[in-house]
This record gives sequence, C-alpha cells and structure tokens, in this order.
Amino acid sequence: MTMRVSDSYRNAVFTADVQERLANLVRIQREMGTGNRIFQPSEDTENAGHLFRTERSLAENAQYQRNIEDGQNWLNAADASLQSIVDLISEIDALAVAADNSSQNEQDRENTAIQIDQKLEALTTLINAQHNDRYLFGGFQTVAAPFTLDRDENGRITGAHATQETLPGRIYRRISEGEDVQINVPGSELFQPLGAAGTNRDLVYVLAQLRNTIANNNQPPDGQEATLSNEALRTALSDIRNGMVTQQTYVGSIGQRLNDTLSRLKSQAVDLTDEQEQAGGVDLTELVSRLATEQSAYDALVQISSRVLSRSLVDYIL
Repeated sequence: MTMRVSDSYRNAVFTADVQERLANLVRIQREMGTGNRIFQPSEDTENAGHLFRTERSLAENAQYQRNIEDGQNWLNAADASLQSIVDLISEIDALAVAADNSSQNEQDRENTAIQIDQKLEALTTLINAQHNDRYLFGGFQTVAAPFTLDRDENGRITGAHATQETLPGRIYRRISEGEDVQINVPGSELFQPLGAAGTNRDLVYVLAQLRNTIANNNQPPDGQEATLSNEALRTALSDIRNGMVTQQTYVGSIGQRLNDTLSRLKSQAVDLTDEQEQAGGVDLTELVSRLATEQSAYDALVQISSRVLSRSLVDYIL
C-alpha cells in the first residue's frame, strides 16, 4: 500500500528544509561579519569561558594603557613647565650676579630689577600652569589655582600664598594590576613647602626680595644682611632650583617606567588578541568550506523542491 503525500505536507517539509539551510547561511554570514564563532556560552562552554576571561583581560589592558597615556601627558606637561621655570631662574640668577658686580651703577641695578620683575611675572604664570584645564602643581586640587599672588600698592608681586590643604596632594594612575604610579609633582615640593611661606624656601618670596634688594642699589634692609643680601638670596634660589632639578629627574624616571609598562601592555594585548581568536574566532578556510557546502545544498534543495512541488495530483493519477 502506497502512502499518499499531501501537498500541505510537502510544502511544510520544503519550508522547514529551506529555513534550516537559510538559518545555516545566516549563521555563516554572521560569523564571517563579526569574526566570532561563539555567540552564546552554551554553544561551547569551555571556550566561551576562556573567551570571556580573555575579553575581560583585554578591556583591563586597554584601560591601563589609557591611564598610562594620561599619565604621560600629565608628566610631559609638568616637565615642560618645570624646565621653563628652571630656565627663568637661571636667567634671574645671571642678572643677580651681574647686579652684585661693582661695575653696575644704581641706574643699571634699577633696570636689572625691572627685568627680574618681568621674569617673576612670567614665572608665577608657570607655577599655576594648566594641562587640559587642570592645574599641574596644585596637588589633588586640579580645578583651582594653587597659588594666589600678593601685590603691593604699585602692583608688584611681593609673595604668594598657597592652598595648603591640597597643595601636597598626590595623584595616582593604576598602570597594571596592583600597581599605582604617582604622576604629579605637588607644588609644596617645588615652590613653597608647607609652613615655609615668606622664608628662603619660598620661591616667589625669594625672587621678590632679590628684586627689591637689587632695586635698592643691591643693599638689603638694615639688619637683614644675612638673609636678604644678593648672595644669600642667590644661595636660597640655587637650593630651590636644585630641588626642581631633582624633581625633574623623578619625572623622567617615572616617564621611563610608564614607557616600559606601556610597551609590555601592548605586547600583552597582541598575545591576548591571539588567544581571543583561538577561543572564539572563526577559521576562514573552514568557514568558506561550510559556506560552499550550505550554498550548494540550498541550491540543490530549491531545484529538487521546485520539481516536486510543481507536480499536481493529476500527475500522480496518470
């Protein structure tokens, strides 16, 4: 006895077969488009777990690289400002040495004092230097100027007072797991240590007093020859400058550390990307082969089904 196959059954079988082949083709297309072969953990639990861990490591690696690049930019900006300050101090020191020479007269020294005053104005801009609208030397307070200038009735700088609560603050960036690096140089270690305002460790004060002494024909105020003479102030200025050079060395060493770590992270990222490809990436050769197989099967199915489905009941009766 021959079982009769209804048209609806044939249509249903054909539709199911076509849908399956189309689904396979869509899957291949998706794998080819994304480069991934795992879209649900249940498809390959072992590799899916490894893929998840690798992707998480890559994300952490990328964040560490961004942190390092931000730190490098901060350090480079700080180093550039520090170098400009050191250069200005050296220029002021040269002017002060010349003013301490007997070859200069009172008018010469007055002119020298004017030059020093202009360099002091430039220097005070640098101690409040910014990078991307953030103050470089204000400790962890980066949105407000760390130093406010004091001026006399003639508008000349007499000193500066700092935001003592935040000036010594340190800023860190995490550059690898469990490794944090300080990327800033607090103003308290450069220009005005805590409690040292108005002393020979206060850069702005020292320069203002040096200008005043030279403007007074190189004569310090009576009774203050030991602290406010040209030579004493130059000695204090030299100590401050040496401290800045030391901090520049620190900045350079941290910069090298960041460069080394960044190189290591980039190499690690390449290895992790390879692991990611192995865990969840597609094999293009295998994928092309699957595509050819599925496409051939789909084409054959369409051809066969078109012949079968085109036959009517009369064809079977005859």
